[in-house]
Amino acid sequence: MTTTVPTADTALAKARLIRDWHDSGAGRHADLTDWVQSTTADGLPMMSARLDVLPPAGALAVFAARQEVEVARRSGAGDVLPALDYSVPDRTACVWREGGVWVEVWHPNIPEPPASRPGPPTAVTAPPRPVPAPPPRPPAVTPSAPLPRRPANRFRRTPKDLT
Repeated sequence: MTTTVPTADTALAKARLIRDWHDSGAGRHADLTDWVQSTTADGLPMMSARLDVLPPAGALAVFAARQEVEVARRSGAGDVLPALDYSVPDRTACVWREGGVWVEVWHPNIPEPPASRPGPPTAVTAPPRPVPAPPPRPPAVTPSAPLPRRPANRFRRTPKDLT
């Protein structure tokens, strides 16, 4: 790829990418930086932007899925839907062609930092303490006598009713 002077097609592709990036919601948490315009081996123009966010993989995958819908909606002859590209070592990219211009959004593959344990660093770690067993449960309580019964004749008349 060779670096070239921006053309109307590549400027339009860059503006469309910036609009789609912000419309996707990813623009609130990440920026597109390191813009480069170049030409592919077969002479087609290409716009490339680096994704600046941590962690980048999730943001790029979400953007690629949303961008696929956008490109399909306004697709023209010769357009290629977005796809994730892993062909360059240590780099993941989302690449598509729209309006005769190849567009690429990429991020470097950064290894995850090892999880650190909180607390002061110590040379010797203490053996884990055994967890005590819970105390035994008391036996289940059952009633000692039957519940009081209701009177046999619920509808018994009172002296007040007889008068």
